[in-house]
Amino acid sequence: MNLFLYIQITENFEDVKFYNPIISKIKEKNLDITTYDIDSHSEPFIIGYANKLLSEATKTIILIETNQHSSFTKLMSLLTYILDNPEGKEIIIMGNNLRLEKILSVFPHSNVSETTYEIEQNLAKFF
Repeated sequence: MNLFLYIQITENFEDVKFYNPIISKIKEKNLDITTYDIDSHSEPFIIGYANKLLSEATKTIILIETNQHSSFTKLMSLLTYILDNPEGKEIIIMGNNLRLEKILSVFPHSNVSETTYEIEQNLAKFF
């Protein structure tokens, strides 16, 4: 299974976007990719299901959308799992969060602007 995991890290629940054009494009193109999205305010069972999908996936692209001051404490178990199991995973960060980038500094990742073009290019290379 190929997985596209979209993670939003926001300061407030009100800032969570419930529509993502990248996920729509993946579904529109009928790519053989399972899509799943969570945010930094998700319930533990939703984050746990993301861990399950990560363990079953052979290839995974993880897009993390964040900003400088957002906390991701609830996502630490997920991030720990990703760092402990890096095989077949590509991380893309959209936005700046120094704390997150420090945690992920040991893991190959790339930063992209807010355009969908760069993300689509990464998808095309990986899947």
